[in-house]
Amino acid sequence: MTETNWLAHTYPPGMVRFVGATASDRRLRLYACACARWAWGSDPDPRSRLAVETAERFADGRATAEELAAAYRPARRVSIEWRARHPDDPHQFVLIAPADAASRSAFEAAHTGSMDAGWGDDGDIESPAYAVLADLARCVFGNPFRAAACDPRWRTADAVGLAGRIYEERAFERLTLLADALMDAGCADESVLGHCRSDGPHARGCWVVDLVLGKA
Repeated sequence: MTETNWLAHTYPPGMVRFVGATASDRRLRLYACACARWAWGSDPDPRSRLAVETAERFADGRATAEELAAAYRPARRVSIEWRARHPDDPHQFVLIAPADAASRSAFEAAHTGSMDAGWGDDGDIESPAYAVLADLARCVFGNPFRAAACDPRWRTADAVGLAGRIYEERAFERLTLLADALMDAGCADESVLGHCRSDGPHARGCWVVDLVLGKA
């Protein structure tokens, strides 16, 4: 894959395969969670929600492997139950995305989760759903062809505090404020500022927020 391909790619499992050897388990896991949150719509099954929330906590070292495994099993049942009632409905693959997020392997979570979350009605790899999930991959993994670096002077109390709140509260609408805080701290990096001011989609694990917080 070239940088031009990465910036235009619309099939997220291929993007995950490309970054799989270099991305941290945390980042892969959070990307899987972002895919699942996008797929589950406005009213997720409580078992699906628990799996994703547990996977996010696990990624940040706030949940154990045992808790992750315990959350996976009931989330997996959501898809099984749907398939029993609607055996020919491909939506079952979308419903399994939250369970994917709680898979044992972070790479499998990201790879399979992005595939299932974007399956849609016919599994078309050019589907609009996959295009959105590809944009989420660029939010979480950034541009792997251009290593991101944070000047220590950018990490002012205002910038770090704001980035922390964005991360914990999923307050991505405040990313434009983060861009302002970074500019006030002397940041002129167009990739950083441009991402903050982009329409998104954005997710926990956003590469700019992680950069400011010093997360890998």
